[in-house]
Amino acid sequence: MQASTLISSSITSIHPVEDGNRALEMMDQFRINHLAIVKKDFFLGVVSDKEIMNWDSEDDSIEEHLNNLAAPHVKYNQHLFDIIEVLERNNLSVVPVLDEKNHYLGVITGRKLMYSIAKSATIQSPGGVIVLEMNSNDYSLTEIANIVESNNTKILSSYIISKPNSPNIEVTIKLNKQDVAVIIKDFERREYNISASYKDEESDGDFLERYESLMRFLNP
Repeated sequence: MQASTLISSSITSIHPVEDGNRALEMMDQFRINHLAIVKKDFFLGVVSDKEIMNWDSEDDSIEEHLNNLAAPHVKYNQHLFDIIEVLERNNLSVVPVLDEKNHYLGVITGRKLMYSIAKSATIQSPGGVIVLEMNSNDYSLTEIANIVESNNTKILSSYIISKPNSPNIEVTIKLNKQDVAVIIKDFERREYNISASYKDEESDGDFLERYESLMRFLNP
């Protein structure tokens, strides 16, 4: 999934001659905390509501503060994972997208990213989830996959979270089988630490209703 396919059609950029008050109005309108600054199709930077509130006056024009503003962005052909990294590293609510000549194409919202991830096949597919905790030096996806596949099961997706102030990591795996009890026992026999596990319940209509409500909210 590339950046060009995730651009929001409803959020506009702001010209540097506009003042802080106008920027805040637009952020409130679009329910975001950042705006892309664009002049003649060229991307100049990103302004946030917090930065504007730290100015001497919200009546200041944006161009008066351009030198102090960062310009995080992604290119049109960058992958979903790259977009998430830029958004998280810069604590953004939107990520500007540029073409190969650095012309501004639009922005991707954090809500759109979450919606796209939630709508992915691996998230929607029924199956169980197992969370393993281990020392980062002991991590081997090949070994984990071999244990799972020896039980006639496949890993649909996986991700790793580092534990704060610890050499340990959490490895979360989504499987294509709902009943993961046998797989958990197999991990435990091999001295893996299972910190959590979850099983989808196909009859859980309340969960499905909450999920659909979330999707309606996230879809910009």
